[in-house]
Amino acid sequence: MLMKRMFGKWLLLLFSAWATISSAQTITVKTSDTLRALGQKWATTYGAGHAPTKIETTGDGTAEVFAAFAARKADVVITSRKIRFKEVQACEQAFGQRPTEFRVGVIGAAVYVHADNPVTTLMYEELEAIYLGKRRNWKQVGGQDAAMTVYGVSTNTLAGELFVAEVLMGKMVTNDVRLVTATELATTLARDVNAIGFGDFAALPGLRAVKVKRAYSSTPVEPSAEAIGNRIYPITQFVYAYVSPEANKGEIKSFVDWLRSDEGQQTAVATGYFAVAAKWRTP
Repeated sequence: MLMKRMFGKWLLLLFSAWATISSAQTITVKTSDTLRALGQKWATTYGAGHAPTKIETTGDGTAEVFAAFAARKADVVITSRKIRFKEVQACEQAFGQRPTEFRVGVIGAAVYVHADNPVTTLMYEELEAIYLGKRRNWKQVGGQDAAMTVYGVSTNTLAGELFVAEVLMGKMVTNDVRLVTATELATTLARDVNAIGFGDFAALPGLRAVKVKRAYSSTPVEPSAEAIGNRIYPITQFVYAYVSPEANKGEIKSFVDWLRSDEGQQTAVATGYFAVAAKWRTP
């Protein structure tokens, strides 16, 4: 009799373990290549607290990510730009309705000068003229009569992509702009009083992030975590997540909700992004 009870308990434990394994859900996430590290960090952090759910994350070009989404090869896609009209059409044809859009992070880029440079504010028109080679003397933008040395981080980084898209309207910088790493940008500009450069926003010794305004009549805004998260500072962009409305339930909904939670946002901050202000977190 004792053996039967022990065998019954063993079967019950075995069945429970099998049920747990069989009920585990795998969520397929595709991200833009530049967001690969963020997607993997989100997947790892969420998975650690939501076993047995498994998050599989891969990166690709943004156009390819949306194509995979429309082909139902991804449950969630996370991109560094907004979905485009033709991509919406493809998703509507596949899902029967427009995908649901969520704001899950913010990217920000800053423009730096040497701390002793008297120029404090630049507008988009002036930055475009500098980076397209039309102005190369500080006197042309309110500074001293001195030749500029012009730098930026690589244009295939998040900050570089953002600067080109937002400030230069997709035009590429001229060949004499020196593209460097973020570390090189900080050290190089700190040694050159006549240097200017764009890159990720951070506190950099010896440098000052200038205030930026879109147009002459705009209010100049100094970059800060708060100004970037609220999208008050202009050189910013949301990170977006998209999911099919019909699939936005169960563990998929739990994951997307978590991305916009305080824990999910702090995970983004720890990976080098900015938290979305609470007012922007609704679908």
